[in-house]
Amino acid sequence: MTTETNTPESTNPIRPEIPAGSRISNGTIINVVLFIGLIILYVINFLPSKNGEMVAGTAIEQEMDDITTRLEEGAFNIAFVDSDTLMAHYKLANKMREDFEQEQRRLENDLQRRQRSFQSEVETFQRQIQAGSISMDNAQIKEQELMQMQQELMQLNETYSSRLMTKELEMNIELYQKITDLLTRFNNEMGYDYILGFSPGGGILYAKEKHDITQKVLEKLNEEFDAR
Repeated sequence: MTTETNTPESTNPIRPEIPAGSRISNGTIINVVLFIGLIILYVINFLPSKNGEMVAGTAIEQEMDDITTRLEEGAFNIAFVDSDTLMAHYKLANKMREDFEQEQRRLENDLQRRQRSFQSEVETFQRQIQAGSISMDNAQIKEQELMQMQQELMQLNETYSSRLMTKELEMNIELYQKITDLLTRFNNEMGYDYILGFSPGGGILYAKEKHDITQKVLEKLNEEFDAR
């Protein structure tokens, strides 16, 4: 896992096809142009003068820059969180991962111990058969016992696998709830329209660094974890 994910700008960015219903109409473009024109007229005619001289030139340039910036940034206030960085440095996620790995090792060791015991029973039985030191009736009984042991091992393997899957699911749900709960409270102060999850190979192909709030969110998550 990485501690920071920077997605460099591509020199040949992917341009997704815009559905027909989403294309900007000529009417929309005309409206924007008219809107900008009205602002320019407003500045020229109503901007207060300085020492009797109009200062329209500088004001128009500033207004045009502001409009361009707003059009480029879009109508929504959007931020994103780097999911990989969050999971790598969120203390609760690290603790859960350690607990999960410890439980996984415990179950694997128990299963391996049982498998070794079963294998030892099989080898002993094979030696008895080869040496002719076991009667036919006892051999059949032992064979049934070994088959039962093998079946129990297979069931135990499935039980342990299911237990680990359930534990992992519960961990993910708890982490999701913790993060979304904090983001909801955090956003009461910040006022974002959307907070997106960013990760390599995910749905977001590019994101500007200025919209990255990962460190702020991470700090708050760890502060609440330490305060428990």
